[in-house]
Amino acid sequence: MIQNEAVEEINLNGNKIYEPRTDWLLSFLKEARGLQQELSSTPLSKRLGVLEHLREIWLEKLEHGRLDTLKRELAKSTGYSETLIGLELEFVGEVLSQDNLRRLLNVSLVGGSRSLEEPVELAPGEYVRNLPAGPVLIIGSGNSVVPPLIPGTISLATGNFTILRPSLTNFKAVREVFQPLQDIPSDEPVRRALLVAYFTHESRNLKTLLEKAPLGVVNYWGGEPGRTVIVRTISSNPNRPRLVVNGPMTGFSIIDAEKATDETAEKLALEMVLYDQQLCSSPTQAAFIGTRQELQFFAEKLASSLDRIGREYPIKMESLPYQLFVLRRSLELAGAKVIASQDPSNPWTIVLSEEKSLLTTLPRGSLLPLYARRRFLEIIRVSSIKEALSLVSELPSNPAYEGVDRVQTLSIAVSIEKLQEIMQNIYRTGVYRVVPLGESYLRTPSEPYDGTFIPSAFTYTSYIRVRDQ
Repeated sequence: MIQNEAVEEINLNGNKIYEPRTDWLLSFLKEARGLQQELSSTPLSKRLGVLEHLREIWLEKLEHGRLDTLKRELAKSTGYSETLIGLELEFVGEVLSQDNLRRLLNVSLVGGSRSLEEPVELAPGEYVRNLPAGPVLIIGSGNSVVPPLIPGTISLATGNFTILRPSLTNFKAVREVFQPLQDIPSDEPVRRALLVAYFTHESRNLKTLLEKAPLGVVNYWGGEPGRTVIVRTISSNPNRPRLVVNGPMTGFSIIDAEKATDETAEKLALEMVLYDQQLCSSPTQAAFIGTRQELQFFAEKLASSLDRIGREYPIKMESLPYQLFVLRRSLELAGAKVIASQDPSNPWTIVLSEEKSLLTTLPRGSLLPLYARRRFLEIIRVSSIKEALSLVSELPSNPAYEGVDRVQTLSIAVSIEKLQEIMQNIYRTGVYRVVPLGESYLRTPSEPYDGTFIPSAFTYTSYIRVRDQ
């Protein structure tokens, strides 16, 4: 915990925020590398055991309803339904699982998880040891509790001193996850290796931390203009920290007419409803390979599924935004078929287009930014996988997706032959993930994040070659 004299009180929209003071942080970080050496000599099983202990406490609180107040507060601050927040809080247990973390480390690091404890022989007389590259500063995103926890737990598991800055939205939940660290023995290095703190976007303390602190890695989650500010600020840091950016992306779905079943419609509806398409993996545009009539039939199935599934995850909104009505009407005037809900607690919209995205043709004044288009999907009818993949490549240049770097996740419901065609041409799209439709939000411990394994980003590899004397 941070002592009172080490924090600075800041007024943010009428709320008191307590930031760590720069002088205290810089002094605190002087001990960080020594602490990382302690962690490196601590058995990995012990480090992972601490995280497993946090998991057990968290799940016990969840089971006995001691997180219900937090659940309601998160639903209010994020705009997500309490049902979804409950699912999100269950996912926390998966992030902290020592079995999942060990699997991740084994696939992520040359030499596997054992290389975090000792040199591992890769070839006769050649060894590698993976060591903490920190201290690590993680600047997390605000649309979910889980994203800041993933790099935070990985950073601790790989032996780094970690400063975790969640968003104001999820700060209380992230702090709650790690609070039990205060109850373990004070001589345990893992207890002393984590600081969860909030900094405002314009924070002088954060700016100085980025410019001067002896950081090894800065992990930024988010888009512009914050990303450019971070890049410029750390460029003047004499310690030259490594920058790892998990930038703004979105998802795309491809559905083949022969797979356009009720089950496929339900999976796509769930993808649209979960997190209201605010995750980088959520499909916000889709291509349908088939005839116009086949697309119409599928859209009717999707609408039915959205009605049913969406009611299970209600949004607290009294009326539909006027701008949404403007967007729907503008698309109809542009030639699109629009099927939409009038229920403000389940405000889904399906747009049917031909060959190209009609969102690209609309004047900017009638467009809603991506983050405001919740449960909104444009399905574009095409005749081939080639045309579908072209839409994937073109999406970042679509004015309706301003600020999106690329398509992160491609979720598919296609035949084996079309899947093979996708795999042969995936290099044309730049996507990071291809998954079955319905699994966009699911990640296995073997998956990299945005093309990079986080453990490798938070470590450096020391190489050792020996000869017989």
